Amino acid sequence: MIRAFAMLLLFAAVAHADPDPAAPIEEPAPRRPTPFDQGKFGFSAGAGSQTVLGGRYFGIAAGGSYFVLDGLALDLGAEFQWGDGPNIARLTPEVRYVVQPLVGKFPLIPYAAVFYSHWFIGESFIDQDAVGTRGGLLYVSGSLVLGLGVAYEHIVSTCDMDCSAIYPDLTIAISF
Repeated sequence: MIRAFAMLLLFAAVAHADPDPAAPIEEPAPRRPTPFDQGKFGFSAGAGSQTVLGGRYFGIAAGGSYFVLDGLALDLGAEFQWGDGPNIARLTPEVRYVVQPLVGKFPLIPYAAVFYSHWFIGESFIDQDAVGTRGGLLYVSGSLVLGLGVAYEHIVSTCDMDCSAIYPDLTIAISF
């Protein structure tokens, strides 16, 4: 009797596991596009003020991104500052990774980047080279991307002052 009951359970399990060949096969829902997909471009802009070289400066910045792989971007940014001293310009190439698979699953998406900066400083100051890293969290709403993080930059050329800086990393970007 126990043997017959065990056989009945085994047949029931096999019958339940065998799919109906006439039933439609469910395909997974297509993944929604994100601003960080391969082939996407992004543009960003910013403005602010800071104290540099003992003087007050105002600055504007703009940048562009191209995602060579899902989540992996090559960026190029430019900045111009003017104020109490010499004009300062900065050119910054960057490699950035955004955890693209999390878009749509979590409200905040982590990112990390490494970059090189060349600071073009006018008048009698020597131009400076720096390397750095940045990381933080991004909020994505359609093609709008807002972010907040922190950046660390270290001057690698001759430096006779504080050669490192930590500053906020703000992102306002539109992707298409």
